[in-house]
Amino acid sequence: MNADEFSAEIGLTARTIRSYHGRGLLPPPVRIGRAPHYSADHLSRMRQVLYLQRCGLSLDAVAALLEPDMVLSQVMPVKPAVTEALRGRPALLAETVEGGIVSCREDGAIEVHAVRAVLAAGGRGSSAAGALTLLAELATAIAPHADNALDVVRRTVAGSASANSVNNQALVDLAVEVLRARIRRVGVRSKPEHHSTGRPRHEPGPTPGVAHSPSTSVRHVTRTDGPPAFCG
Repeated sequence: MNADEFSAEIGLTARTIRSYHGRGLLPPPVRIGRAPHYSADHLSRMRQVLYLQRCGLSLDAVAALLEPDMVLSQVMPVKPAVTEALRGRPALLAETVEGGIVSCREDGAIEVHAVRAVLAAGGRGSSAAGALTLLAELATAIAPHADNALDVVRRTVAGSASANSVNNQALVDLAVEVLRARIRRVGVRSKPEHHSTGRPRHEPGPTPGVAHSPSTSVRHVTRTDGPPAFCG
């Protein structure tokens, strides 16, 4: 739909819509010639934002919920560290772009899309270059599994009653959130129990005659010593 149709559909003026673009809450429209046009994805996102506002959330809170990487990039000095780490490393830049971690703008600037991933990788105490190298390796290793997971979500949704109301971007968001929920669940299950002394309790060995899943050996580690060094 064109800008006027989009404005009428959501009941907002063009000026107000531009303010949502400026805050990063609504992606820019698609240009067909010189005229801006909006898709079903734009409409879905705008309705989501307005719903959260009606629930009493400020626009800053809505942004933190819907675009956490954007908000983190504004309040933590990740982007300068990433830009510096990628300078003079064309191979690493290409790998991080391919992995969806960063992108290169037309003016040559680096845009970080996975701030939380950079922070998590840097939480190991490594440099920004080390964190990006790890992320590039992980992105390459997990790519086929991510493709398979999205296919599973797509097939599952296609067989449900709500299939017609879910567009491709919503499928991606759904896959991400389901994976996040399941991974968090695995992390919670695999936390070592503690005695009152704070030291992990020794777990018993395998029981004869009982099959043990490899997942029982997973350990969840939580850092308590603040943000990674390269973010300072």
